[in-house]
Amino acid sequence: MLTLDRTFDYNVAMKNKSDNKTELIYQTTIELLNEIGLSEISMSKIAKRANISSSTIYFYFESKEDLLIKLYFKLKEQMHEKMFLGVTADMSVKAAFEKILRNYSSYIVNNQANFLLMEQFLDSPFIQKHCKDQNGGVFKPMYSLFERGIKEGLFKDSETNLLVTYSCLPFVQMGKEYINGEYEFSPANIDKMIQMSWDAIKA
Repeated sequence: MLTLDRTFDYNVAMKNKSDNKTELIYQTTIELLNEIGLSEISMSKIAKRANISSSTIYFYFESKEDLLIKLYFKLKEQMHEKMFLGVTADMSVKAAFEKILRNYSSYIVNNQANFLLMEQFLDSPFIQKHCKDQNGGVFKPMYSLFERGIKEGLFKDSETNLLVTYSCLPFVQMGKEYINGEYEFSPANIDKMIQMSWDAIKA
């Protein structure tokens, strides 16, 4: 029994060590990507900044491309989680719409590096080519909500992705200005942006 307990403890310790190392690589990559961009990133630069060997990174990731794709999906899932926090199926379309955009505002304020990197990823031909069809279901609840809004006559009868874009784009742009110190994400400003987003797509 003692041997089994020790084996379990060892396995847990090794898993924690692996998780910590992976997280270090992810966080270092986020920092560097926001500093030098996708075109300049390399495994050797990540290793140098993280103070680990390149071989350590290759132990966890097959290639730079593998690392970038996994990081993209990790951030995408985290953002989705934050945006849908507290959103329930029994909410009205408008209540869910407002909650999602308030959550998105909070995500931008509290995850500035991740937000900026996601914008960089979304502008990247590499990410668009290799990640377009993978894990696409992450944002299905968002599209379902907007489709429901169309059916209920609340939103314009237009392409769902167009409505989603028009709703979120002001927050993306003002989020960048907030990070640059050019705009305040005050409750009043957030209320104003939500109302303008709603007005842009309402029927």
